[in-house]
Amino acid sequence: YKVAITKHKDSEQTCSSLYNQNDMWSPAVDFSKYIEDNESIENEDLVAWVTTGFLHIPHAEDIPNTVTVGNGGGVLLRPHNYFNEDPSIHSADAVYFSPGDEESCENNRMACYAEEICRPTLEPFTYHGFEGVMKFEDWE
Repeated sequence: YKVAITKHKDSEQTCSSLYNQNDMWSPAVDFSKYIEDNESIENEDLVAWVTTGFLHIPHAEDIPNTVTVGNGGGVLLRPHNYFNEDPSIHSADAVYFSPGDEESCENNRMACYAEEICRPTLEPFTYHGFEGVMKFEDWE
């Protein structure tokens, strides 16, 4: 499961156990039992059981032991498609962009500054390669 939400129970402190590897057919902690009861979670204290992954890039310092300092995991809780559009467009001094001709700046009086100041002024894009970067041949 990537995420499971259950009613909080004092008897359900962990979703797994080190001893689960000893008997996978009858594990010490069977997480599937936590969600099989299909209890209502309305107006209840909830627990979010979230699966997180870790990325470890092997390096010489892993020998003889892999150090976990600096490693971490986390969960980001944020709404996804909660609004049909960004609610900040209704705030004061908002700029509203809509698809159209890049030379035009249609003024939306509910959400934009006047036309003469709503179009950004950008310098022409230029690329000069890797100026100032030491080349491999220069390392001697």
